[in-house]
Amino acid sequence: MKMNAVCNNQVDYSNVQGDRILPFIFSLNMEDSILHPSEGEEQKFCYDIIAVGEDTSRYADLSHFLMGICSSITKNDIAKITVAVNGEPQNVIWGENVEIKTDENPDHPTGCTGLKFDFPLDKQIGMMQICISFHRPYEIGPVNICLYGGGTTATGLEICGPACGGNSSCESTFYQQETVCVPVKVTPFAKPGTAKTVCCGKAVVSPGAQCPGSQTSCSFTVTQKLCVEIPISFGAVVETGTAVVQCGNVSETECNCSDNEPEISTSAPKNGEVKEYRFFNR
Repeated sequence: MKMNAVCNNQVDYSNVQGDRILPFIFSLNMEDSILHPSEGEEQKFCYDIIAVGEDTSRYADLSHFLMGICSSITKNDIAKITVAVNGEPQNVIWGENVEIKTDENPDHPTGCTGLKFDFPLDKQIGMMQICISFHRPYEIGPVNICLYGGGTTATGLEICGPACGGNSSCESTFYQQETVCVPVKVTPFAKPGTAKTVCCGKAVVSPGAQCPGSQTSCSFTVTQKLCVEIPISFGAVVETGTAVVQCGNVSETECNCSDNEPEISTSAPKNGEVKEYRFFNR
Protein backbone atom coordinates (compact mmCIF):
# COMPACT_ATOMS: atom_id res chain seq x y z
CA MET A 1 0.00 0.00 0.00
CA LYS A 2 1.62 3.20 -1.13
CA MET A 3 1.61 6.66 0.39
CA ASN A 4 -0.91 8.85 -1.39
CA ALA A 5 0.83 12.09 -0.45
CA VAL A 6 3.30 13.47 2.02
CA CYS A 7 1.65 13.73 5.45
CA ASN A 8 2.51 14.39 9.10
CA ASN A 9 2.71 11.78 11.84
CA GLN A 10 1.85 14.42 14.46
CA VAL A 11 -0.30 17.56 14.70
CA ASP A 12 -0.26 20.02 17.61
CA TYR A 13 -3.34 22.16 18.24
CA SER A 14 -1.83 23.68 21.39
CA ASN A 15 0.03 26.14 19.16
CA VAL A 16 -3.10 27.24 17.27
CA GLN A 17 -4.04 30.60 18.76
CA GLY A 18 -7.60 31.85 19.25
CA ASP A 19 -10.03 33.09 21.90
CA ARG A 20 -9.60 29.70 23.52
CA ILE A 21 -6.99 27.03 22.85
CA LEU A 22 -7.69 23.30 22.54
CA PRO A 23 -4.28 22.09 23.82
CA PHE A 24 -4.12 18.59 22.36
CA ILE A 25 -1.40 16.80 20.40
CA PHE A 26 -2.35 13.94 18.03
CA SER A 27 0.37 11.41 17.12
CA LEU A 28 0.26 8.40 14.82
CA ASN A 29 1.47 5.45 16.93
CA MET A 30 3.73 3.57 14.50
CA GLU A 31 4.34 0.64 16.89
CA ASP A 32 0.68 -0.21 17.43
CA SER A 33 -0.42 0.59 13.86
CA ILE A 34 -0.34 -1.85 10.93
CA LEU A 35 -0.15 0.51 7.98
CA HIS A 36 1.06 -2.06 5.44
CA PRO A 37 -0.70 -5.32 6.38
CA SER A 38 0.46 -8.73 5.22
CA GLU A 39 -1.95 -11.22 3.71
CA GLY A 40 -4.59 -12.11 6.28
CA GLU A 41 -3.96 -8.98 8.39
CA GLU A 42 -6.21 -5.96 8.80
CA GLN A 43 -4.90 -2.45 8.25
CA LYS A 44 -4.88 -0.55 11.55
CA PHE A 45 -4.33 3.12 12.40
CA CYS A 46 -3.61 3.95 16.07
CA TYR A 47 -3.36 7.49 17.43
CA ASP A 48 -2.26 8.89 20.79
CA ILE A 49 -3.93 12.10 22.01
CA ILE A 50 -2.21 13.98 24.84
CA ALA A 51 -3.35 17.14 26.65
CA VAL A 52 -0.72 19.82 27.32
CA GLY A 53 -2.90 22.69 28.61
CA GLU A 54 -2.97 24.66 31.83
CA ASP A 55 -5.64 25.28 34.46
CA THR A 56 -6.71 28.65 33.05
CA SER A 57 -9.79 29.80 31.15
CA ARG A 58 -7.66 30.30 28.05
CA TYR A 59 -7.50 26.53 27.57
CA ALA A 60 -10.59 24.36 26.94
CA ASP A 61 -11.37 20.70 27.58
CA LEU A 62 -11.99 18.49 24.55
CA SER A 63 -15.65 17.64 23.96
CA HIS A 64 -15.28 15.55 20.78
CA PHE A 65 -13.21 15.34 17.60
CA LEU A 66 -13.50 14.09 14.03
CA MET A 67 -10.99 12.41 11.75
CA GLY A 68 -11.65 13.28 8.12
CA ILE A 69 -11.32 9.79 6.64
CA CYS A 70 -11.95 9.00 2.97
CA SER A 71 -15.57 9.83 2.12
CA SER A 72 -16.12 6.41 0.52
CA ILE A 73 -15.51 4.60 3.82
CA THR A 74 -18.67 3.32 5.49
CA LYS A 75 -19.43 1.54 8.76
CA ASN A 76 -19.20 -1.82 6.94
CA ASP A 77 -15.61 -1.07 5.88
CA ILE A 78 -14.50 -0.68 9.52
CA ALA A 79 -13.60 -3.95 11.24
CA LYS A 80 -12.98 -2.65 14.76
CA ILE A 81 -12.61 0.55 16.80
CA THR A 82 -11.03 0.71 20.25
CA VAL A 83 -10.81 3.72 22.57
CA ALA A 84 -8.90 4.07 25.85
CA VAL A 85 -9.05 7.19 28.03
CA ASN A 86 -6.31 7.62 30.65
CA GLY A 87 -5.50 3.92 30.23
CA GLU A 88 -9.11 2.77 30.76
CA PRO A 89 -10.79 0.95 27.81
CA GLN A 90 -14.06 2.61 26.79
CA ASN A 91 -17.29 1.03 25.63
CA VAL A 92 -17.59 1.95 21.94
CA ILE A 93 -21.23 2.24 20.87
CA TRP A 94 -21.76 2.89 17.19
CA GLY A 95 -24.18 5.73 16.62
CA GLU A 96 -23.74 7.14 20.14
CA ASN A 97 -20.07 7.86 20.85
CA VAL A 98 -18.68 6.86 17.43
CA GLU A 99 -20.28 7.64 14.06
CA ILE A 100 -19.51 8.81 10.53
CA LYS A 101 -20.47 12.38 9.59
CA THR A 102 -20.96 13.14 5.89
CA ASP A 103 -21.42 16.23 3.71
CA GLU A 104 -25.16 15.61 3.84
CA ASN A 105 -25.11 15.21 7.63
CA PRO A 106 -22.08 17.09 9.04
CA ASP A 107 -21.15 17.46 12.68
CA HIS A 108 -22.85 20.17 14.68
CA PRO A 109 -21.59 22.69 15.63
CA THR A 110 -18.21 22.29 13.83
CA GLY A 111 -19.55 21.55 10.35
CA CYS A 112 -16.75 18.97 9.92
CA THR A 113 -17.11 15.53 8.34
CA GLY A 114 -15.44 12.20 8.98
CA LEU A 115 -15.27 9.63 11.78
CA LYS A 116 -16.54 11.27 14.98
CA PHE A 117 -15.29 10.29 18.46
CA ASP A 118 -17.48 11.65 21.27
CA PHE A 119 -15.16 11.10 24.24
CA PRO A 120 -14.39 14.14 26.48
CA LEU A 121 -10.79 14.73 27.53
CA ASP A 122 -9.30 16.93 30.26
CA LYS A 123 -7.18 19.82 28.99
CA GLN A 124 -4.35 19.22 31.51
CA ILE A 125 -3.96 15.51 32.20
CA GLY A 126 -6.10 13.86 29.53
CA MET A 127 -4.65 10.96 27.53
CA MET A 128 -6.46 8.91 24.90
CA GLN A 129 -5.59 6.23 22.37
CA ILE A 130 -7.85 5.25 19.50
CA CYS A 131 -7.31 2.40 17.02
CA ILE A 132 -9.27 1.90 13.79
CA SER A 133 -9.03 -1.39 11.85
CA PHE A 134 -10.26 -1.84 8.27
CA HIS A 135 -11.31 -4.94 6.34
CA ARG A 136 -9.18 -3.82 3.38
CA PRO A 137 -6.16 -1.51 3.19
CA TYR A 138 -6.48 2.13 2.15
CA GLU A 139 -3.86 4.46 0.79
CA ILE A 140 -2.13 6.57 3.42
CA GLY A 141 -2.44 10.32 3.05
CA PRO A 142 -3.30 13.54 4.90
CA VAL A 143 -6.67 13.60 6.70
CA ASN A 144 -8.10 16.53 8.65
CA ILE A 145 -8.38 16.52 12.45
CA CYS A 146 -11.28 18.66 13.72
CA LEU A 147 -11.63 19.45 17.44
CA TYR A 148 -14.46 20.96 19.48
CA GLY A 149 -14.56 22.06 23.10
CA GLY A 150 -15.44 25.07 25.23
CA GLY A 151 -17.52 26.56 22.42
CA THR A 152 -14.44 26.59 20.15
CA THR A 153 -13.75 24.70 16.91
CA ALA A 154 -10.17 24.01 15.79
CA THR A 155 -9.63 22.50 12.35
CA GLY A 156 -7.21 22.53 9.43
CA LEU A 157 -4.30 20.40 10.68
CA GLU A 158 -3.81 17.13 8.80
CA ILE A 159 -2.28 13.85 9.95
CA CYS A 160 -1.48 10.60 8.11
CA GLY A 161 -4.59 8.44 7.88
CA PRO A 162 -6.84 6.36 5.59
CA ALA A 163 -7.20 8.55 2.51
CA CYS A 164 -8.93 8.07 -0.81
CA GLY A 165 -6.90 6.78 -3.73
CA GLY A 166 -4.88 9.44 -5.49
CA ASN A 167 -4.19 9.89 -9.16
CA SER A 168 -3.26 6.60 -10.80
CA SER A 169 0.01 6.34 -12.67
CA CYS A 170 1.87 3.92 -14.90
CA GLU A 171 5.31 2.86 -13.75
CA SER A 172 8.09 1.77 -16.10
CA THR A 173 11.54 0.47 -15.24
CA PHE A 174 14.56 1.33 -17.39
CA TYR A 175 18.12 0.03 -17.35
CA GLN A 176 21.35 1.56 -18.64
CA GLN A 177 24.78 -0.03 -18.64
CA GLU A 178 27.50 2.28 -17.30
CA THR A 179 31.28 2.08 -17.03
CA VAL A 180 32.54 4.05 -14.03
CA CYS A 181 36.14 5.16 -13.58
CA VAL A 182 37.63 6.97 -10.60
CA PRO A 183 41.24 8.09 -10.02
CA VAL A 184 42.84 6.88 -6.78
CA LYS A 185 45.83 8.51 -5.09
CA VAL A 186 47.75 6.78 -2.28
CA THR A 187 50.02 8.98 -0.13
CA PRO A 188 52.39 7.12 2.20
CA PHE A 189 53.20 8.25 5.72
CA ALA A 190 55.43 7.07 8.57
CA LYS A 191 54.49 7.96 12.12
CA PRO A 192 57.15 7.23 14.74
CA GLY A 193 56.14 5.82 18.07
CA THR A 194 57.58 6.76 21.47
CA ALA A 195 61.33 6.22 21.59
CA LYS A 196 62.60 3.95 24.37
CA THR A 197 66.17 4.29 25.67
CA VAL A 198 68.01 1.49 27.51
CA CYS A 199 71.34 2.11 29.29
CA CYS A 200 74.05 -0.36 28.32
CA GLY A 201 76.48 -0.70 31.22
CA LYS A 202 77.55 1.95 33.73
CA ALA A 203 78.25 5.56 32.84
CA VAL A 204 81.95 6.50 32.34
CA VAL A 205 83.17 9.78 33.82
CA SER A 206 86.14 11.46 32.04
CA PRO A 207 87.97 14.66 32.91
CA GLY A 208 87.81 17.70 30.62
CA ALA A 209 85.02 19.31 28.56
CA GLN A 210 85.66 17.68 25.14
CA CYS A 211 83.49 14.71 24.09
CA PRO A 212 84.81 12.11 21.67
CA GLY A 213 83.30 12.12 18.19
CA SER A 214 82.32 14.98 15.85
CA GLN A 215 78.62 14.28 14.91
CA THR A 216 75.68 15.74 16.80
CA SER A 217 73.20 13.12 15.60
CA CYS A 218 73.05 9.67 14.03
CA SER A 219 70.96 8.87 10.91
CA PHE A 220 69.76 5.58 9.44
CA THR A 221 66.90 4.35 7.23
CA VAL A 222 64.07 1.88 7.82
CA THR A 223 62.36 0.16 4.89
CA GLN A 224 58.95 -1.55 5.23
CA LYS A 225 56.77 -3.13 2.58
CA LEU A 226 53.04 -2.23 2.83
CA CYS A 227 49.83 -3.83 1.56
CA VAL A 228 47.13 -1.18 1.17
CA GLU A 229 43.47 -2.28 1.13
CA ILE A 230 41.28 0.28 -0.69
CA PRO A 231 37.51 -0.30 -0.58
CA ILE A 232 35.60 1.74 -3.20
CA SER A 233 31.82 1.85 -3.57
CA PHE A 234 30.35 2.63 -6.97
CA GLY A 235 26.84 3.89 -7.64
CA ALA A 236 24.90 6.47 -9.57
CA VAL A 237 22.51 9.35 -8.90
CA VAL A 238 19.54 9.53 -11.28
CA GLU A 239 17.79 12.83 -12.02
CA THR A 240 14.82 13.28 -14.32
CA GLY A 241 14.05 16.34 -16.37
CA THR A 242 10.78 18.25 -16.69
CA ALA A 243 7.89 16.06 -17.83
CA VAL A 244 6.05 17.18 -20.97
CA VAL A 245 2.85 15.89 -22.54
CA GLN A 246 1.45 15.59 -26.07
CA CYS A 247 -2.30 16.12 -25.93
CA GLY A 248 -4.50 13.96 -28.14
CA ASN A 249 -8.18 14.20 -28.97
CA VAL A 250 -10.81 14.07 -26.21
CA SER A 251 -13.27 11.16 -26.45
CA GLU A 252 -15.96 9.56 -24.31
CA THR A 253 -14.62 6.09 -25.22
CA GLU A 254 -11.67 4.33 -23.61
CA CYS A 255 -8.18 4.81 -24.99
CA ASN A 256 -6.91 2.37 -27.61
CA CYS A 257 -3.49 1.28 -26.37
CA SER A 258 -2.79 -1.00 -29.36
CA ASP A 259 0.56 -0.55 -31.09
CA ASN A 260 -1.14 -0.96 -34.52
CA GLU A 261 -1.90 2.36 -36.18
CA PRO A 262 -5.24 2.64 -38.04
CA GLU A 263 -4.80 2.01 -41.74
CA ILE A 264 -5.25 4.89 -44.19
CA SER A 265 -6.46 3.83 -47.62
CA THR A 266 -4.39 5.27 -50.49
CA SER A 267 -5.57 3.21 -53.52
CA ALA A 268 -6.92 5.13 -56.50
CA PRO A 269 -10.72 4.98 -57.06
CA LYS A 270 -12.10 3.11 -60.05
CA ASN A 271 -14.01 4.90 -62.81
CA GLY A 272 -17.34 6.10 -61.49
CA GLU A 273 -16.55 4.99 -57.98
CA VAL A 274 -16.43 7.41 -55.11
CA LYS A 275 -13.73 6.49 -52.62
CA GLU A 276 -14.19 7.50 -48.98
CA TYR A 277 -11.15 8.28 -46.86
CA ARG A 278 -11.24 8.22 -43.07
CA PHE A 279 -8.38 9.50 -40.99
CA PHE A 280 -7.86 8.81 -37.32
CA ASN A 281 -5.60 10.54 -34.86
CA ARG A 282 -4.61 8.83 -31.65
